[in-house]
Parts: sequence; C-alpha cells; structure tokens
Amino acid sequence: MAQKPFLEKFYSYQPEGEKKKILLALRSYTLSVDTAQRRMMITFSLDKIVDKAVLYEIEKDLCEIYQLHDCYIVPNYPSHLFSQQYLPHLIFELKRRTAVANGFFANSTAFYDENGGIFTVRLNNPLEQLPKDAGCEDILREIIQTEFNLQVRVQIQASGTFDAEKYFREHNTNTIRVALPPEKPAPVIRSALSEETAPAVINEDAPHIVIAGKMEFNISAPELIYGKSNRTIKPESILSIGSISQAGGRCLFCGEMFKADNRETKSGDKVRIIMMLTDDVSSITVKLFGGVEPDAPLANIKDGTALLVEGIPQIDSFENELVIKPTNVYQIKRIFPQDDAEEKRVELHLHTQMSSMDAVISPEAAVKRAFDWGHKAVAITDHGNLQAFPRVMLIAEKLGMKVIYGMEGYFVDDNARAVFGGDSASFENDEFILFDLETTGLSPLSCEITEIGAVLYQNGEILDRFSTFVNPGIPIPQNIVSITGITDDMVKDAPLPKDAVKEFLSFCGNRILVAHNASFDTGFIRKVCEDNGYPFKNTYLDTVALSRYVNPDLKRHRLDTITEYYRLETFNHHRATDDAEALGRIFHCMCARLREEGVTNFEDLNRAMSESADPTKLPSYHIVLLVENDIGLKNLYKLVSASYLHYFNRNPRIPKSLLDRHRDGLIVGSACEAGELYKAIMEGKPNADLERIAGYYDYLEIQPLGNNSFLVDEGTVADFERLRDINRTILKLARKLKKNCVATGDVHFLNRHDELYRQILMHGQKYSDADRDTGLYMRTTREMLEEFSYLSPEDAYEIVVANTNYIADRVGNIRPIPKGFYPPEMEGSEEELQHCCYEKAKSLYGDPLPEVVQVRLDRELTAIVKHGFSVLYVIAKRLVEKSEQNGYLVGSRGSVGSSFVATMAGISEVNPLPPYYLCPTCKKSEFFTDGSVGSGFDLPPKHCPQCGTAYQRDGHDIPFETFLGFKGDKTPDIDLNFSGDVQAAAHKYTEVLFGAQNVFRAGTISTLADRTTFGYVKHYLDDKGYTLNRAHMERLIAGCSKVKRTTGQHPGGIIVVPRDKDIYDFTPIQHPADDPSSGTITTHFAFEFLHDTILKLDILGHDVPTKYKLLERFTGVDILSIPMSDPQVMSLFTSTQALGISPAAIDSETGTLGLPEFGTAFTRQMLVDSQPTCFSDLLQISGLSHGTNVWLGNAQDLVKNGVCTISEVIGTRDNIMVYLMHKGLPSDIAFQIMETVRKKNKQLTPEQESMMREHNVPAWYIDSCRKIQYMFPKAHAAAYVISALRLAWFKVYRPLEFYCCYFTINLDSFDGELAMSGIGNVRRVLQELKDKTDPSQRDKDTYTTMQIFLEFLARGLKILPIDLDKSDASVFMPEDGNMRLPFGCLSGLGGTAAQNIALAMQGDQPIRCVEDLRIQASLSKTVIEVMQKNGILSNLPETNQLTLF
Repeated sequence: MAQKPFLEKFYSYQPEGEKKKILLALRSYTLSVDTAQRRMMITFSLDKIVDKAVLYEIEKDLCEIYQLHDCYIVPNYPSHLFSQQYLPHLIFELKRRTAVANGFFANSTAFYDENGGIFTVRLNNPLEQLPKDAGCEDILREIIQTEFNLQVRVQIQASGTFDAEKYFREHNTNTIRVALPPEKPAPVIRSALSEETAPAVINEDAPHIVIAGKMEFNISAPELIYGKSNRTIKPESILSIGSISQAGGRCLFCGEMFKADNRETKSGDKVRIIMMLTDDVSSITVKLFGGVEPDAPLANIKDGTALLVEGIPQIDSFENELVIKPTNVYQIKRIFPQDDAEEKRVELHLHTQMSSMDAVISPEAAVKRAFDWGHKAVAITDHGNLQAFPRVMLIAEKLGMKVIYGMEGYFVDDNARAVFGGDSASFENDEFILFDLETTGLSPLSCEITEIGAVLYQNGEILDRFSTFVNPGIPIPQNIVSITGITDDMVKDAPLPKDAVKEFLSFCGNRILVAHNASFDTGFIRKVCEDNGYPFKNTYLDTVALSRYVNPDLKRHRLDTITEYYRLETFNHHRATDDAEALGRIFHCMCARLREEGVTNFEDLNRAMSESADPTKLPSYHIVLLVENDIGLKNLYKLVSASYLHYFNRNPRIPKSLLDRHRDGLIVGSACEAGELYKAIMEGKPNADLERIAGYYDYLEIQPLGNNSFLVDEGTVADFERLRDINRTILKLARKLKKNCVATGDVHFLNRHDELYRQILMHGQKYSDADRDTGLYMRTTREMLEEFSYLSPEDAYEIVVANTNYIADRVGNIRPIPKGFYPPEMEGSEEELQHCCYEKAKSLYGDPLPEVVQVRLDRELTAIVKHGFSVLYVIAKRLVEKSEQNGYLVGSRGSVGSSFVATMAGISEVNPLPPYYLCPTCKKSEFFTDGSVGSGFDLPPKHCPQCGTAYQRDGHDIPFETFLGFKGDKTPDIDLNFSGDVQAAAHKYTEVLFGAQNVFRAGTISTLADRTTFGYVKHYLDDKGYTLNRAHMERLIAGCSKVKRTTGQHPGGIIVVPRDKDIYDFTPIQHPADDPSSGTITTHFAFEFLHDTILKLDILGHDVPTKYKLLERFTGVDILSIPMSDPQVMSLFTSTQALGISPAAIDSETGTLGLPEFGTAFTRQMLVDSQPTCFSDLLQISGLSHGTNVWLGNAQDLVKNGVCTISEVIGTRDNIMVYLMHKGLPSDIAFQIMETVRKKNKQLTPEQESMMREHNVPAWYIDSCRKIQYMFPKAHAAAYVISALRLAWFKVYRPLEFYCCYFTINLDSFDGELAMSGIGNVRRVLQELKDKTDPSQRDKDTYTTMQIFLEFLARGLKILPIDLDKSDASVFMPEDGNMRLPFGCLSGLGGTAAQNIALAMQGDQPIRCVEDLRIQASLSKTVIEVMQKNGILSNLPETNQLTLF
C-alpha cells in the first residue's frame, strides 16, 4: 500500500514556503516514536540537498504543534550527492552534537577522495587535537554514513602545531568552557535529586581513596581498558558526576556502571558503547560513537564495575542532554562499607524485595552484605511470606553463609474476649459503669485526659451520670479541638487529671467498667492511677470486641456506625458524656441479642466468643517467626499456607490457636512497634498484662529510635526520651521473665541513601508520610551500639551482640527446598515406557532395529530409567493419549523433541534421529549420519530398491544431550501444547492419576517491571518538580524495580507431589493473587525454584491443536497425512504465487500470513532476506526468529554479504553441537561450547575458541557464536515448522476451510461490521491502523486479522452475512463455497449474547418476532440495536401482535 503523504499524516502541521516545498518533495519517510518520553525521530528520503536550518525549523514546529519533548529529523540522500561542498551542512550538524565544534571549524575547507573513501577537513587553526579528542571525526563519519549511506574515513588536519598538554599546564585547568550553539541551548536537566552536589573528596591520609557522591573508590592501580594515554592520574583533578554541568573541555570522574546498552555499528565490525555510571547521588551516560572491537575490554565489562572515566562532556543531539565522550577509561576498585567490630552482631529482622511494595533489598544483596561484613548469619523476615527463601538459599550456599529463615507475620489472638479482669457479672442484674474519655492525643504515655463522661447502667436504665472536664496541664492540639470541640478555655478551671480520675473512681466503686475500645480509655485512667498511687483493679468490658461478636455483618464498629445500625437516636459524637449515653443505648441492644443466644453473663460470653472467633475480623499484630530446625520449617510452611488459604483479610493472618499447634521448632519474637507488646505498652496496659503478653514470646525486640520516630512526629509519643523509655521497659520485662532482648534494625533497604527508592514506592502508593526518613537500613555493629548508647555499655553489648549471636547459634543449618529429585511413583512406569518404545520402534523400523535406532533408544532409556525420569514420560504419554481420545492432537514444545524416547512414546511429533529413508513395507532404511542432510523431509522422493514402495522420509539430527544434559541427569522439562478446549480436562486428569491432594498449580511472583517502575519514578519526580537526565532516571528505576507486587499462576504448570510426601516438605501453598475467593491453589514458591526437585508438567493451552480439530471437521482430511515437502506449500514462504494473487494485493511478499510463527512482519522479512527452499531452511528461520542476537546483526549480515547461506548459519542451539562434532571436536567439548553460547552472559573461553580453530571452524562461525545471547532448541523449532506446514497445506489446497478456521480462532479481533462493508473500507481501515504512531494491542490484533481477511477477499472468496437460522455463535462456517459469519464477530454483541442467540434459535420455542428473541435469549436493548443496525433482524417483526385493516 502507498505511504500516506507526510502532510496528510501530520495534518495539523501546515507549513509555508521552503518548508512546505521540502515536505512535498519527500520520496518517503520513516518514523521512530518514544511515546513515554514524547520524542520522535523522522528519516526523510530526499533527492536533493536541503538546508539544515530549514530542517531544524521543521523540528521546532513539530515539537510545538504535537507537544513533543524532542524531534530529530535525519535527511537521507543518494550517495552520489555527497561531496566536499556538503561541509557547511556537516559543520552545522556537528555544532548541534558537540559544543567543541564552535569556532574550531570557522573558515575550514574539505577534500573528498572518492576512490580512497577519505574525507579530509582542514582547519584554519593549529588546534586539531581538541576536536579529535572530542570525537568530531567519529561524529562526522557517523553523520555521513547516516545521511548518505557511505562508509568514509574522516580525518581532521590542522594548519600549524599546538601543544595541548602545555596549554593546559600553563592555564592550570582541566576544563575549557565553551558556549553552546544558539540553535539548541542546553536543557535544564539535572543528574541528581539534590540541589547541590559535593565535589569528589580525597582522603588526605590515603590520596588514592576518592569519595564521589555516596561511593568510595580506590584509584591506586587503575587499569586502562580504553584509550591511548596511561598517564598518571591526579586525584585532585577528579570531579563528582554532579559537578559536571557544562559541555566542552575535559573532565575526570569516578562511577559504577549500572547499565549498558552496547550495540553493533551499522558496519557490523564494532560495538557502539552506551553505558550509564552513577555515584549514587548523580548519574551520567558515557557514549563512544565510533565504537570499539567486539572483544575489547570496554565492550565486555559487567554491571557493578567501578570505572574512572576521562572524557569530553557534550550535548547528545537525540537525548538533548549532557553525555560524556570518553578518551580514556580505567577500571578501578570500589570500596564498600565494612563492619570492623571485633565481635559482630547478627541482624534478626530484615525485609527483601519480596515484602510487597515495601522493601527494596534483593535477597542476594542482603545475604552478601552480611557475608562481606563477617556476620555469622542473617535473618530474612519478609512481611507475611517466605518467597525470598529459594533465592536466599542459592546465594547462601554459594557463599557458604548461614541464613536464619523466618517471617514477620500478622498475628491474631483468636482467644477472643471482650471481658478483661477476674470479676463476673450478669447482664440483667448487675450494674455497669459505661464511660468515655476525650484526650489530647492517642497515647497515655504522652497525652492527657480533657473530659470524662460516664453513666451508671442497669438492665437498660441509666441510674446516674458523671461528667467533668479535665485540665490536662498542656495545650490541646488544634486538630483535637476540631474533633471534640473542647478548647483550652473550657478546661482551664477544671480539676487536674489526678483529681478528676479520683472523683471518677469514687463514682465507679467496684462496678464493671464498659467502654468502646476500652483498652484506650482504661489505659489513660491506669496511667493517672500509676502516677498518683491510686489502685485501679476494675474489670472492664470492651464493646468493640463485643460488637464484632454480636454484629458480625458489620464491617466497621464505630459508635456512630452501630448507632445507625440499631436505628438509635443520633448524638454529639466525640463528647464524653454524649458518647457514654449513646454507648448505654447500644449496650442495651447488644445485651438483648445476647439473651436471644442464651448468653446472660460473662462466663457464657467468654465461652461463646471463643467458640465463634473469626481471625479475619480480629485486630492483628506483627510477630517474627524464626526457623530453628527442620520441624520448625515444616510448621512454618503449614502456618503460612493456612494464613493464605483460610485466614486472609488484606494480609495473611496467623491465629494464636494455630500457632500454638505448630510452634515446635520455631523461635517467636515480639517484632516492631506494630507488635502486640509494643502496642500494649503504648496503650498503658498494667504490668501484669505486659508480663502475660511478653511471656508468650521467646525473645523480645527493640529497635533504633529512628524506626519509631513517626510516633513522635504524629504526637502519639511526646518525645524521643519516651521512645527510649519504651525500649527500657521491654528490656526490663525481658530481664524479669529471663528472656533474651535483642536489638534489630527492621531493615528495608541496604544503605542509608537507598531510602529514596522506598520513598518513591511509598509515594506511588499515596502514603502521606512517604518522604519521612525512617533509617531502616542495615547497620554495622558499631552503628547499632551507638543507637543504644543511652543504655549501659554492658546492656548495649548484650542486646546488640551477645543475644543476637545466641539466637543465631540456636538455629541449625536449614535448606528450604530439599536436594534431590522427588518424582511421584507410578508402579511399572519403567516397564511401560520401555515396552511401548521398543514396540513402537520395531513396528516402524523393523525387528531387529537398525543399529542407529537401537543405540539411540538404549542410551536414552538407560539414562531415563537410571535417574528416575520414567514416570514423567509415562505421565506425558497418558495425557497425550487422553487428549487424542477426545479427538485433539497434542503438540510438543521446548527441547522434548530432542528425545527419541519421547517420539516413540507418542509425546513428540519431532523425530530427532539422523535424516533417513524408511520403507513402510519391508522396513529397509538408509540413514545419513555425516551431517550432509539437514532434515529427512528435505530428502528427494525415492522408492525402496527391495520392494518398490515409496520411502518415508524423516529425522532432524537432534542430539539427546539438549534435553537431558551430557550425562543424561538433567531434570527433564516436558512442555505440551493442548487445545484450549481440553486443557482444563488435562489438568483434571492429573488429579485422577495422582490424587487431588498431590496436585497443585505452579505459582508465579509478579514484580515491578522497568516500565511500571518508570511510572512510579516519573510521578514522584513530577510531583517534586524535578527533571533528571536519562541516566539518573534509569538509576532510580533500577533501584525500585524487581519489588514484589503480587502472585499468580503459570498458565499451564502443574506440580505433582509424591504420595509418600506432602506439599509442606517442599513449599507452602496459597491462592493466586492472594485471592481468598479463588478455587485454585498454587505453590507459594515460584515454580522455577521447584523445577529440579518435584515434578512439574507444562500442560499449556494452544491454538494449533484446536485448528487441527476444526480443519479435520471442515475437510475430513487427516492432519497426520499432510506431506512436509509439497512444492506449492513450500513456495508460500518466498512468494504469493500459490495463492494466485500479487504481493501488492495483501501488502506482503510472502504467502505466510496466518501461519503460526511465520506470519509476523519480522519473520516475513526474514523469509524475504533468506529465501528458504526446504524444511531445514525453515527450521533455521524459526530458530533465528526466537533467539537473541542471532539474526539481527549476526546471521542476517552473513547471509546478505554472501558469507554463508541460510542453511549454514547458526539457527538453533543443537546446530552448534552437531556441527562441531562433524568438524571432529569431542562430543563433550561440543556440548560445553553449545551450552556456553546459548546462555546469556556467558562467553567462549580462549581455550574453546582455540580448539574450534584447530578443527577448521571458520572465523565467521566463531564470531557469530560470540554475539549470541540466547538460542532456541532445534526440536522446538521443528515442531513449529511442522505445524506451520500442515496449516499451510490447507491454505493452498483448502483455502475456504483454512480461513474459516483462522477467523474462528481469532474471533475477538475480527471486525464483522467492517467485513460486511466492502473491500474498499477494509483497505482504508487497515491503512489507518498501519499509520497509527502508538497503536493499542487491540489495534495490532485487528490489523493482523483483517489483513488476512483482505487476503481472503483477494483470493476470490466471499462471505455470507449473519443469518439467524444459519449462523453459529462463534464458528465461521463453510457454506456452499462461501464463509458464513457468526454472531460473535459483531463488535458490541459479546460472547454470552452470541451463545444465547444461537441457543434460542435452536430451541423448541419458535422465534416469531424481535420481542421473542429478546426474551428467550435474554438480550439487552444495546444488543438488539447492534443486530438491527447490521440487518440481522430485518425479516422479524418487532412484536407478535396482528394488525387488522
């Protein structure tokens, strides 16, 4: 289709004059849009040179009209237009890219040696070195290459000489400030959040130690990894990143690389360097435009490498911000903080990224920090989950570090009670004091009473009243005044708290007290009593707890809420006397309900509440559970599972009664300020209660004051001395009860300055105190001792060092997931597998088996049986058989097709044997084992020389090692593609085989992805009014990402536990997404950590088996009979000839639209580039399209440049092993090289490369191996190609049925209304969708489906409109050579309505009118209107009434 003219696409832009003339003359243009950053790059294809200044004006216009942050236009000219006369345009562009260009190129001249490919720029000054150092030669070369597609070498020559070193020495500076070009002034973009950035600090005692930002570096032995000068580094010349603020000159700075985006240059011979460095205060991008060799050290450094960079600051033309063009790069050492205490503490309370949206430490970083500090152990205690355990386990085993596995849980005292104290009472006969207080704040430790109101109550009657204001002796906060209406003037003449409380107690006598949230009110009374020596022993009843029992249907239990619930008269809330009287009315109603249940006294109430307690509705407290031994580990798994499955309400809750049953092997700690003990102290509970609460725990926790400073900030606690008093109280309780008191950090981030990452997350969740400094970082022993310096040195040492180490010593060496493989037992599975495989092989290949078959089968079966994998094969075999009994074939995926046993067991359709001929009659076979044939499907047709029968052809030469490893001991992963129609039945069948109690869905963990994190960071910065450079944005994103958001389930993963084990031997369990209403139960641990321990089946849903079923239904053709080497079918992959249409008719040069894996624009272009001719070529393309760094910049260039053919490039991982073995390398070495190449972040060793060269492996092959980051398995590619060829056969020979099948599967993206509007409208809408700069996923899906519908029409096929009597709900039906549209293809109808219409039309009740249809199909008015609009109801009258004339 023709490209829409530029001014039509950008119709809001209406230029005049030269700008309009240029845009009208465009041959074509391409767009690259970054919607998130609102940036756009446009390439203009032009036939003559245009003025750069005019292009810059167009950029500016587009930015203003479309509100872009940046727009960059790149002209593209025919190469013959380039000459030295283009120099002014080059300099104009150069000035935009680097400020160094200003002045240096004035009056310069140029000479272009076209034959030698050299472009020389002669300066009119002697200062050639500075523009060279600034990268001007590389920039000019890149401009020429981009704009003219010419590879030229640029050289800058000066007139005269200039000694740069002398100049800098004489002027005593390392920076030249050059004004920015007027065309594009420097943006106000910061590299840090702080307003000021400190310069780098040099340690006077150790000048080789440099502090830059928040990082410390050792520059004593810098290793030059890029550049030419290895001159002495002067520490005093080193800057901090934040102090680099202007373009031009030179700078020298330290930083740690945290992200690299290195890419090949267009020429393919170099790697362009783009890396981001940070000092944890500021960050900056380092760009090397010219690039380096692929094996250069700079191209291969890893994240976390400390670097010293010398370079030129310049404005990046596309990012429009300051970047560094390096001239020298040194690798240096980062100095990390250390714990230098002789005796070190142990952190017993630490949260990782698995504490949902709350902590930012990776599990690996937490363990490594403790290990680096020399701590003997570290505890992992995430909020409510154990999902960091597997990752912690792996890093701990790698380092040899002890981990204390634990959790900070949500604890509920389900021994529910409303009565506190020893007295008993009758609700009918006894007198009660119902009272309420107003106070200056929430805590009796720092606040005072302002009013007491009370009533004497008996059986519904108020017998007496008590009311008094109280002079608190402190000003009443304004926010309290606004709530209660009580002012300082109102209480100034009132009695003091000691007198008011004494008078109140006299009114109460020994009667039972009743209050709403009684612990609050009694806490204030008790505090006054303790301060003045008054006895306070009254039993009290809490009506909040009582309401939870009596009124379980209420979600909230506030006084006004309950008043409204009982329809009582309203009252003046937040005044003590009014609240007390209202409470009397409520209490009377609740007592009446108690009598209805037979509850008449406190004993009855206590028993009834205990029996019916609902932990999901009771208040929860934090509690820390540490695993002491293996019994404790299993108990913790049971507790966590129950908390998610049975007691989840916002958080997974652990009832006290449940913890009591599963406490063995656990060490129970009192946790933080949200713990039961700390809250009880805050509420002023009596010492007896405090001792009772503290007595439940194995150890008590206290934390640094900063952790709880928010209590001071919000006025709950008067000051920091009160916080110290709380900690002293906890320590005193521990001493009295002979328990350990430990100091913990409640760590949420690793370093103090990492708090910013957590603040960003808190801000995104709209926490009002998101910016509060909490100090929840990991402290050294010395820092923690300083935090508790208000205690005696002996006490501080005890809680910080001695007691934490004591608890660590109590804990054994625990492994959360046991070692070994624990498959379910299936009696006779080994015999069944061996029998079925040999029987199948003999039926195919004859008896005795050919040697190549016998050897392969024996070798595989020996390894499978030896390592206990037989049961996995037999399970897969039975699942496949079950599906086929239901009429649905099953496809394999992954590397299972590498196993010949899988082929013989009917699990995989891929045959991994060497290519062969096989006679189906006399069983004669011919195998090709020398690598000369890529696939048996590519062998030419041939007849058996013995009996004349046409040979069968098969075999893809795939090594078994790809599946089970070189020793056959790698845990197998059998992935199967079931039709979505029977996937659920397959899942259910596993429960039949193993028992529902042993089958679980594989759990997943969703974490913050970079894209989502970008939103959090941007929202934070926008609210703060900051604009950061891209590098520091990326730094903040990296610091916030990978934090847990929620949980989920694998789409097809099934976990099977052996019958002699239970799930708690391996993992806790839960509902996906923490949804208590879900009927699905998943593993708590992410399935990838259980893969090598217990059996995981991938029972995936896929469209291809459903398509097979539909095509067999429509045509009666057996899918398995489809040939794999039909010439017409094969031609689809290179042309549209077999379809009988031109490429222009469908905007595609191939006929593969609608074929799985070969219909995308990317893969179709691969087909055009590579021109495949056979099955093995398609197999290569399938592998190449799914790999990383395999096709683009690698195989594509090799094919284009004629270095090799598509058949010879590395397409799949298995190709490497087979190719190298044919080259003569030992099989184990070939396997190792394959494994190295296919795994990301692994590099070939020099020894491996040397061995490859010794065996005459071409240099291009070795170079290609170096570039690859991920490779697709050959068996998976073969399975894809087989399914594509089967479907392609129908596309060629049974087109109507093919399209009916395709559109049925893609019903949701088929626009029925558009389809019925005619081919012209279809083309118009497709072009509109194609021109969208930011299409939605639905737009993309609709474009794909309707493009195939356009192909349907182009082939002369026709549709039949939706018909009430003939249309199906969702299936496009072949009918008399045409395609009948289903009801469901209409937008606005919906799947349920479509099904209802079809059922109503097929039902027993006649449909005589629209009203009948509406009622019988339960259709809405909107659905009826959609049907009427599309003419579906034209033959039905509106109603069934007769009209008489």
